[in-house]
Amino acid sequence: MNSMKGKRVIITGPTSGVGKEIAVQLAALGAEIILVCRDVEKGNQIAAEITQRTGSIGPVVMKMDASSQKSIREFAVEFRKKYHRLDVLINNAAGNRGTLPKVDSVDGIELTFATNVVGYYLLTHELRDVLQKSAPARIVNVASTYASDLDLDDLQFERRPFESFKAYAQSKACDRLLTWALARRLEGSGLTANAMTPGLITETGLYRNAAPELVSRLSQYSGGRTSAQGADTAVWLASDSEVEGLSNKFFEDRKELPCEFRNKKSEEKLWSICERLVNQAGSAAG
Repeated sequence: MNSMKGKRVIITGPTSGVGKEIAVQLAALGAEIILVCRDVEKGNQIAAEITQRTGSIGPVVMKMDASSQKSIREFAVEFRKKYHRLDVLINNAAGNRGTLPKVDSVDGIELTFATNVVGYYLLTHELRDVLQKSAPARIVNVASTYASDLDLDDLQFERRPFESFKAYAQSKACDRLLTWALARRLEGSGLTANAMTPGLITETGLYRNAAPELVSRLSQYSGGRTSAQGADTAVWLASDSEVEGLSNKFFEDRKELPCEFRNKKSEEKLWSICERLVNQAGSAAG
């Protein structure tokens, strides 16, 4: 992979699992890393670990709760005050309720959808201007092959009984739809948007609330795939000259995969839903 010296990268959800390994690997390539996380203390610990493991100049830690639109907007304002360039945005922060019950975010949106989908949408929207000024620049959305149960008329499980893994699978289908809608809007801009799946990795924070017997079963099924292995494709998409200018694609292990969630009408419907939800919260805050 190519050197990332002189390149600035934002990574959300970088304090464990795949996000942490993406940060480690990009730091090793010389990138200037911005760790965007809810828990700043944990972020500082990870920053120190990254410096120790890679010998890189310490990553910067900035606070943001991906489930809170106010927090996302405040982070974006703070980032734009400090920096005038952004080469890569990696949307990775995600949650899974596991055995915990359904709960809403501070904005009144089902928490999985708020974090995993609306969070991706709003952060990208808030940083698009600085990405554009830095073009060519890249957006990488961490999605999953574990994607299903998509119901664009019931995204927040108001009609269906809430099941955490269905909510998570739906959110990951939505991440792909959003990527394709975004890529269409970025055509000819010098910005690219791609999605990737890290594969099944049970050592990530996503399974912290899952039943232990489920984690054990999934671990056997995954064949012991590590976060470092899962991070590789995101790092490749962020750094390699081989994918310069490539957009609107879905990858696993550096290979393009077909995506069953490609439908312009569905993509635009989801985009409009996210747009409405962030505008509602923005108006309420104002």
